[in-house]
Amino acid sequence: MKTIDCTENPPWEEMVRQAHDEGVLLVRNGHAVAIVMPFDDDDLEWYSRERDPAFLESLARARRQVQEGKTIRHRDLEARLGIDASASDAP
Repeated sequence: MKTIDCTENPPWEEMVRQAHDEGVLLVRNGHAVAIVMPFDDDDLEWYSRERDPAFLESLARARRQVQEGKTIRHRDLEARLGIDASASDAP
């Protein structure tokens, strides 16, 4: 990872070009303030989802359900539904 001091007034286009190959850490007065990293459309989708309050609440709710024993294992669900898991794994 390359480090650039923000007080040097780095050229943004050059920084973005460098970030295409590796992360670029921006520091000011010896402290990290930002990071520029390679990023594509798939990353953008996950980045957006990871900051969506409704999605985060759904994860928290699911974790509470697991802790409270309100969930069942996948194989137990298959058994309840009469699904033969070994038959679905066949090519």
